[in-house]
Amino acid sequence: MLNDISLMRRIIFPLIAVVATLPPAVATDACIADWSDAASIVHQKKLTTVEALSRLAAAELPGAIVKTTLCEEKGSFVYRLVVRDPQGKLTAHTVDARAPFGR
Repeated sequence: MLNDISLMRRIIFPLIAVVATLPPAVATDACIADWSDAASIVHQKKLTTVEALSRLAAAELPGAIVKTTLCEEKGSFVYRLVVRDPQGKLTAHTVDARAPFGR
């Protein structure tokens, strides 16, 4: 029993010391969960509105958008879309919030 505790101390304490010295993880992207917050960002940053995005997506993607999330990735805003195709399959798409589908 004493050997087990000694072994744990020799393994765990150095491991904790290494983890404690690692730099904090840097978030490269963040999504806005509340659309009342997202709407003000869309307006302030002059991003494509969800209504316009829906019209563009109808011409570019087969299926219907079932979820839209505004996110910031590497300093730019994007929309993350979940689209249900005519067969019912869900696919994820990410488009630029300023110029979705290159427009």
